[in-house]
Amino acid sequence: MKLFARIITASAVAALTLFTGCSEDAPSDLPKPGLGGLTINKYVAVGNSLAAGYQSSGLYKSAQMYSYPNLLAGQLKLAGAGLGTFEQPYWPDPGNPDPKTGKAARYVIISLADPNNPVIGPKGETVTAMAPENAATLMRPYDNLGLPGAPLAGFMDTVGTYQGGFGPAIVRGAAGLPKSVFRSVVALQPQLVTFWLGNNDVLGYATTGGTSPSAPTNLSIFQALYTQALDTLKKALPNAKVAVATVPDVRTVPFFTTIGPKVGAKLAANGGLSLYYQKSGETGMGTGTTKFSGGSGDPLICLTGSAYAGLIGTPTGKFYKDNGFPALPAGIDTTKPFGVHPQNPWPNALTLDSAEQAIAGLAVTNFNAAIKTIAASYGAAVVDVNAVFTDIHKNGVLISGVKYTTAYITGGLFSLDGVHPSNRGAGVVANEFIKSINAKFGTTLTGVDVASLPALDIPLSKYMASGTGIPKVAPARWDSFLGLWQ
Repeated sequence: MKLFARIITASAVAALTLFTGCSEDAPSDLPKPGLGGLTINKYVAVGNSLAAGYQSSGLYKSAQMYSYPNLLAGQLKLAGAGLGTFEQPYWPDPGNPDPKTGKAARYVIISLADPNNPVIGPKGETVTAMAPENAATLMRPYDNLGLPGAPLAGFMDTVGTYQGGFGPAIVRGAAGLPKSVFRSVVALQPQLVTFWLGNNDVLGYATTGGTSPSAPTNLSIFQALYTQALDTLKKALPNAKVAVATVPDVRTVPFFTTIGPKVGAKLAANGGLSLYYQKSGETGMGTGTTKFSGGSGDPLICLTGSAYAGLIGTPTGKFYKDNGFPALPAGIDTTKPFGVHPQNPWPNALTLDSAEQAIAGLAVTNFNAAIKTIAASYGAAVVDVNAVFTDIHKNGVLISGVKYTTAYITGGLFSLDGVHPSNRGAGVVANEFIKSINAKFGTTLTGVDVASLPALDIPLSKYMASGTGIPKVAPARWDSFLGLWQ
């Protein structure tokens, strides 16, 4: 990735100039870190799980410490910003509880007994705190207002309808504190705001195979909400600098790109069978077929189907049992081999077919066009995260001589849920914000040393992400993760 490689090296500056070449060597004429004449004594981050530091299906302090807002705050301090402590709602490790089990929700590698098929999910760890550790002592809003699960509508929400399950803990209404994200921002009177919402307006549709919700947010509603958000920010904080970010294409993240190729390899190794799958709207027989040949019509198989992929070719109705179907849908015959017979097809809820991909892709394109246009009208910096991660998906990126990709586990940039960045992935995002803030507002913030951030705590030497090996996450373990958007 030519324009991006240098900014994420150990001592690189998020410079105003576009670099060329894939060398990770830092330029020798770096400007001194500075704020370019700006006074920044308060920085506030508005966002969702991507801002919160949510990783591997949970909020836990050892990951939240490396949220991109916290990393950005560190670089602001190096440049002279008088921020003090950048307050985040830390859940002590092992993190927040799964609502159903009461145990820690975060995913870990449970077993590598079969290195090609690692077992992944919550490990039954006992939760040490039911609320953020600083909830009782911090008598003001948090500086990081990332709300896992929040759509764009969550910004102005004053009653919690769109604030997600973490809303009551993060947007605190007790003791006279503001009850909305917007009011919390205004109460803090920041000179810099980062605003990254809109991802969840398409992500819930995609992660459930286009079933829940049944469509992304309507474009007109999205445009109205985004305009309202920036307009109210501008009126309430006329001198604050605002940096917004685009919505990443869901088709580039490992949640959607991991299982399909592995299933294809498995089918090819078993006589070149085809996968029968339900297309959008189908509940019985599946009319879709694919050999995963790499064509544009191939479906994307959600990572939520990882545990079922190993059952392809066997007569089973496990999907319907796991998901509480009172009876088999009309047309389904579980005595037929699962996934390779039209009467026992791969389920629609675990599939993003070509029509659904087109809907998600169009939503991302339209949302990002709206973000750029509206941001320009309010003088906000735009961080094109979508372009960055699309490029990394195609080409990878060099960081201190090591190539990182969007591959699940081995790529290094995504956590175990396949959607949220790892520590180093968050460093990449932080540096993109830094680059755009420098370019728009004349600052000379230095980039985060991405290579120094903790890597995924996984013995990669034992894991071979090739062939027909398929990582396994038990179906019930996705409930907390999918609950972010439902």
